[in-house]
Amino acid sequence: MTGKLFLALGLFAVGCSSSLPDRKNNRWADEALWNVLQAQDRRDVAALCNALDHADAEVRRSAALAFASVQDTTGIPCLTGALDDPEPRVRAATVFALGLVADSALVVDLAERAVLESDTSVQRAYLQATFREMVRTGMLRDPNAILYYLDRNTGHERVRAADALRRLSADTLRNMQATYVDLVRRETDPEVQAMLVRGLRGMAGAEVDELLWKLLQEGMRPVRVEALRVLVGRTGSGPERSAELLQDDDATLRTLAAQGIARAMTADNAAEWVASTPDEASPEHALLLGGAMAAMTDDRELPARAWEHQATAEDPHLRSAYLRSLGEAGAFSWIMDSLLMLALDPGQHALVRSTATEVILSRVQDLRERGDAPLIDLLTTQDPGLVALVAEHLAAGDPPSDPGRLLATLSKVNEGLDLPRDFEAHLAIARARAHLQGSADPAHERPPFDHPIDRDRLLALENGRQYRILTDKGEVTLALEVDVAPGSCVAFDSLVTAGYYDGKTFHRQVPGFVVQGGCPRGDGFGSMDWTLRTEVGLPGFSTGAVGLASAGPDTESCQFFIMLGPAPHLDGRYTRFAHVVDGLDVVQRLQVGDVMRRVERLP
Repeated sequence: MTGKLFLALGLFAVGCSSSLPDRKNNRWADEALWNVLQAQDRRDVAALCNALDHADAEVRRSAALAFASVQDTTGIPCLTGALDDPEPRVRAATVFALGLVADSALVVDLAERAVLESDTSVQRAYLQATFREMVRTGMLRDPNAILYYLDRNTGHERVRAADALRRLSADTLRNMQATYVDLVRRETDPEVQAMLVRGLRGMAGAEVDELLWKLLQEGMRPVRVEALRVLVGRTGSGPERSAELLQDDDATLRTLAAQGIARAMTADNAAEWVASTPDEASPEHALLLGGAMAAMTDDRELPARAWEHQATAEDPHLRSAYLRSLGEAGAFSWIMDSLLMLALDPGQHALVRSTATEVILSRVQDLRERGDAPLIDLLTTQDPGLVALVAEHLAAGDPPSDPGRLLATLSKVNEGLDLPRDFEAHLAIARARAHLQGSADPAHERPPFDHPIDRDRLLALENGRQYRILTDKGEVTLALEVDVAPGSCVAFDSLVTAGYYDGKTFHRQVPGFVVQGGCPRGDGFGSMDWTLRTEVGLPGFSTGAVGLASAGPDTESCQFFIMLGPAPHLDGRYTRFAHVVDGLDVVQRLQVGDVMRRVERLP
């Protein structure tokens, strides 16, 4: 198979442009294309297959692309037939859609067809789809093939190759360590270099350590962030060298430095770090306290101090940081008692309750000593966030002392959920019940179609329409991709014009990955009383792309995320509906707790 892949790789060529029908604000004014969109939204495979025989090539192309969103294997036969369409852009769209549902046999077939394809743009579609799916299915383990792809591509595809390379097995990477380190050192694209830096995580030696520190000091920001992330996860990485970063202007680097110092603390130096750290409430201080508690498990003063900080802080995000630090504290019964009181108190902020629950579940030994009672109590709150957390814990953990009682509780709680708003908790309960019954994880359940696209609103919405997010860190301007994700764009526009996002926070930030917000609860477990269909298009998740959060296919709603760096592994799985056109530097500075003061449609 590797030989076929190399032959396919040799068919590398430039992409092509395609013409679109006359339109007004967006492509969906065309009646035939609207019918395709309706079939896509309703997951109507038969109607889409019929559209692949339409006289208009643009309709056939749109139908092929619709299958990328539907991702139903029953559509494979008619898609395979469309590989012989006379129009190259239809064939290219078909290859893209087929690649998202391909098994190993179909991947091999696509690679063989690539060799026979005469159009260079379709060759490239074959190449990209084959590469992506060989990586996804675990078929591509040859680093030379990946290096070949990396060397002969540009932009997002080079990032994809770097991502595939750094995800190879630890043994493979160690065997090519010298080549890999040299590759990292020579790379000039900061996004590709940052992706490659992640692969240094499993490598050892002075040369690797010095390269990481050099990149941290001299690299572009994406590279600095990734270098520090790797250093944070390494033992003996020199916490004293990270200390100066605690004063850095970049909050992300400060947080990562604090994580690294916390993880490297020992019983010998923890007291010194605590004594030298100002007792001023901050996320970094919470991390340092957590590290000290992990090193000094018998200390009673540090947990008390962390509890006092969370109790007096007004910001729920800061309270959450100190609550998380208590997960590192010794086995003091008052901590579990206090955490349970917070989690069960309906008057507390949802983020405080869900964080307290996460910490309770992480303190496995303390929890085991109390039996199933705390889990039952948390489930019967009927709070969807707490229910989801406990259900996920049950789905991944050891069998409880009384599975029958928990199964009965889960069934009763599930009946009381408000669907589709609480669909994430519903899915988690299904996984927990299967685990408790000794069954395999259930197949993903998609919510019923419940939110048809408002066509009048869609036709009034321009492709590229811009929106501004005002934060205390600055302004961010987004442009909608209505031609790619029409239903998602209409929903976002509706929420913006209703003022929904005003005052919402960014509740999640992963350095070098995403910042996410828009949750009505503020803890990531909130949704609307409707769900959207996943809309997959050709554009990938590059830096600045804006996507919709989900709990699986067709569960998208109001939460959105902005990419802090490229993430090719999200391509084909999540809805990308917009991109940042101005203020990407502001996005990079956003942290957990930052508020969207106002989100507005620009004239």
